[in-house]
Parts: sequence; structure tokens; C-alpha cells
Amino acid sequence: MLVDKAGKVTGLVIGVGGFLGAGEKDVIVPYTAVKSQKKDDKWWLTLDETKDSLKAAPGFKYDRASTTWTPENK
Repeated sequence: MLVDKAGKVTGLVIGVGGFLGAGEKDVIVPYTAVKSQKKDDKWWLTLDETKDSLKAAPGFKYDRASTTWTPENK
């Protein structure tokens, strides 16, 4: 979860692509794009996105020095 200085959740970091963590990249989706849905008496978070659109989204890396997420440079 990405939280602003006021404590409001602004986005979610999601790992996409790869296999068992190899080749995976992190993308950020706005929190407003996330919906909750109840199925089989359990709550799930869903997105109206395809796997391909998430794989095509720009990747981000966490920079420990500045404690922020920065765009990946490829």
C-alpha cells in the first residue's frame, strides 16, 4: 500500500509477470481502481485490468535510501 503524508491510501504495489518471483516487476495501481467483491463468503480485491495491461505498465523499484518508489530504468 502507498500512503500519503495525511495517512490516505493512494495506491497499491502489485507484482506482475515472471514465474515464482523470477522476472517479476512491481507496478503501481491507483487505489481508486481497486474494488472489493464478496464471493463464496470471502472478500476479494479486484481490478478491471488484464494481465497484459499490467505487464505493459511501467515498473517501479523501491529506493531504500529515499524510502520512495521510483520508476525502473530499462
